[in-house]
Amino acid sequence: MATYTARALAALAFLIMTLPVSGNAAGTMVRARFSFDALATCTQPAVQNYPVHAGGSGTLSTDRTATLDMSSNIQGKETYTAKLGGRPTEALGGSASLRVVSRHTLRAVREYPNNLIIATMTVIGNSCRLSIENRLKPGKREYTFLGNGGVAHCSKPRLTHAECTPY
Repeated sequence: MATYTARALAALAFLIMTLPVSGNAAGTMVRARFSFDALATCTQPAVQNYPVHAGGSGTLSTDRTATLDMSSNIQGKETYTAKLGGRPTEALGGSASLRVVSRHTLRAVREYPNNLIIATMTVIGNSCRLSIENRLKPGKREYTFLGNGGVAHCSKPRLTHAECTPY
């Protein structure tokens, strides 16, 4: 029931963390820690204001590979890998991509059948700014997220807290 929503929010966390911040490790260009809290309300499965928390860390390496290690109160631990600037990669129920917007800004897009989640991270020095947008595709009225258990039909997820920190 809440697993479908959790998968959607886990994908959101994936988007957040595949965005780089700063770092010094050999072979690593940038690293960031993140956390977010959200509330999910869905008609199928029927859940209202279900609290979701996720956190983790991500790395962008000099070979343009981004890696995310994430843990959530719904799905436990997961690891994701993406290639910066590569074609969108297949992801559960859609695709995911990572793009450079400017010298200090990266954007990750997670596409689902009815909607997009767009995470934009800007890092300048030791400061990190994160924005997340949930956008319906033209002609669609509800957000859909696919998981191993099927399709979740939801209203717009409400992000209550999001932060990123370079390390």
